[in-house]
Amino acid sequence: MAKALTKQHISLLFSLYTTQFLGLAFFTEALIAILRKNGMPLEHLGLVYMLGLFWVLRFLWAPFIDKIEFKNLGHYRGWIIIFQSLMVIVLFYTSLFDIFSNRQMVIILSVLFAFFSASQDIALDALVMKSVSHSQLPTANAIKSAGGMIGMVLGGGFGLIIYSSYGWKYTMIALSIATAISLIQILFYIEPKRKKENIQDKIDYKQYIDFWKGSKRKKWLLLLFVYPLTISSAYGLITPILVDAHWGLDKIGFAVHIVGYGIGVLASFTASWLITKYGRKNILVVAAIGQIFGMLLLLLLLSQYNSSFIAMIVVGLIFSFYTPSSVVMTTLMMDEASTKSPASQFAIQHSFSMFSGVLFTSLAVSLSGVFGYTTIIISSALLGLLAVYFSTNVDDIVTTKVDVNSHNEKNIATQLDIQY
Repeated sequence: MAKALTKQHISLLFSLYTTQFLGLAFFTEALIAILRKNGMPLEHLGLVYMLGLFWVLRFLWAPFIDKIEFKNLGHYRGWIIIFQSLMVIVLFYTSLFDIFSNRQMVIILSVLFAFFSASQDIALDALVMKSVSHSQLPTANAIKSAGGMIGMVLGGGFGLIIYSSYGWKYTMIALSIATAISLIQILFYIEPKRKKENIQDKIDYKQYIDFWKGSKRKKWLLLLFVYPLTISSAYGLITPILVDAHWGLDKIGFAVHIVGYGIGVLASFTASWLITKYGRKNILVVAAIGQIFGMLLLLLLLSQYNSSFIAMIVVGLIFSFYTPSSVVMTTLMMDEASTKSPASQFAIQHSFSMFSGVLFTSLAVSLSGVFGYTTIIISSALLGLLAVYFSTNVDDIVTTKVDVNSHNEKNIATQLDIQY
């Protein structure tokens, strides 16, 4: 049964959402800088970002997580314990290999970690939808956003600094220990029981076809695809631009992944207040415009004005606009998902959004090697106007009302005309 967020619940969610990104941030952020510093071409670096494909494809195994329940461990809690444990094991095992002499093994292990991290997120998002009241979903998603950003700061920022000072082995050990903290916390958490009518009785893939039926759902699909375009391109370009500007790895780690992302984390804590005060639609529109502005500011990093201060401001602004919109989008996804198969129906929506993110991150980096940074930055900013357009019509796109103060506890996934 859904209930209000407690301090213990908030601490657990914050910890789990943070640690799922620790290793992933290191593999997709710090590893990019390390490999670029050692001469890997941009065209090849774009492939590293494809680790995010597991987050795109996770809807394929989400129905199994909805269906298979561990009676003694709890349904989604059991899955979280399993995947969190595997994440810790992989990170520790990776410390046994050298990044340069065993690059292939490191890549294989990073792929495994990406799979376990994406799977942990499936179960964790479902646990949120199951255990948190609908009126507090924006708060829970603000925790999700802030936790993810802090995971990026710690994994991509501090991870890069630790690597610069102590090397690969001790960096991976430190990441594995930090990830184990959440594992201890979830062991002491008791998952609320589900109502019998909300238990998935079979593994259902047909729901993925039924879910997108109707003109509104098709427009919602387009919004999920275009909204991450600009921010994802910016995210992919920042580190290679600074490496090519001859920044040191420790300087990149501090200026971008700690201070810059830290500004984004602060924006996460104000997201719920902003959404309550100005409404979800307004936040989506303003954030989409802000992301275009932030994208264009990357041009400063290519100029003579490229300094630590400028880099921190640019990255901070980009993520200041991203985090509130992320909270709105994930809340809308959860509103659209069924209580009977929350893992599956949230995953199918989030997968399309993640597919867009992975695609445009990879394309931005790879195509910059062909057409240059300036061309890709301007092109991505112009394409961002699509997100602005769809955001202004969000009321006519989603099947729920966008700006409401309370929600019916019964979910609306299969009731497209429900009124609050």
